[in-house]
Amino acid sequence: MKALLVDGFNLIRRIYAAVPQPADDAPPLAKEAHIHGVINSMSASLQRALRAHSPSHCVVVFEQSGRTWRHRLHPEYKIKRSVMPEPLARNMDAIKKSFADIGVNSFEFVGYEADDVIATMATKIAGNNGNVVILSTDRNHCQLLGEHIRVYDHFGQRDLDREIIFKRFGVEPHQLPLLLALAGDSGLSIPGIVGVGVRTAARLVNEHHTLDKLMEASVEMKGKIGAKIFSGKEAAELGLKLFTLKTDIELGINLTQFRLNFDE
Repeated sequence: MKALLVDGFNLIRRIYAAVPQPADDAPPLAKEAHIHGVINSMSASLQRALRAHSPSHCVVVFEQSGRTWRHRLHPEYKIKRSVMPEPLARNMDAIKKSFADIGVNSFEFVGYEADDVIATMATKIAGNNGNVVILSTDRNHCQLLGEHIRVYDHFGQRDLDREIIFKRFGVEPHQLPLLLALAGDSGLSIPGIVGVGVRTAARLVNEHHTLDKLMEASVEMKGKIGAKIFSGKEAAELGLKLFTLKTDIELGINLTQFRLNFDE
């Protein structure tokens, strides 16, 4: 099988942002026409992805609003993230219906982000020698890259592959959670170790490979870096948990429900 797993909010937010918005004082009919046009663009975009990748299975994965396990672990998580635009939030049912009308079902799982659900699905499929294309621009999916798992930037029309990740971050894809745990991510309100940026984090990851080995080595490091790492242990441990995708969620689904049947 070949599955196309679509990061739903990543797709629809990008398309919504790309379409010029009506003026605040535009008449209601103009605003309704605008959102219907946006929904049509979303459907057309997904159809292009289906033609490009020719999957046997496809699902658009969303997440419900509210707290997830990451918020329980770190209450500040995504606290600065902007809320979904009201026209999108109001029309989620219509968006999902537009996908269903072209034969693609949507799925979400309470308490987990779409990234975790996608990671669990992708790992299961790859473990059974199926092939997976994750449609997303989110770099965090790249920790899953492997023989049977690709991450594809639908808007840039390119694979987010090992070469791109190494050129951008200086580490292998599977090392991304550790690198980000050390450097942090202000957009997600995950602090990382104070004073450690991406370049320093990449060097540390390549030299020590795991957080445990890095912490062991920090006590003998010269200069201020060792003290920074040692004092930032709890922040790094927290970040590693937050950036590592769950791959073992009991979703209670059968992948056959996402099979595409265009010829029937």
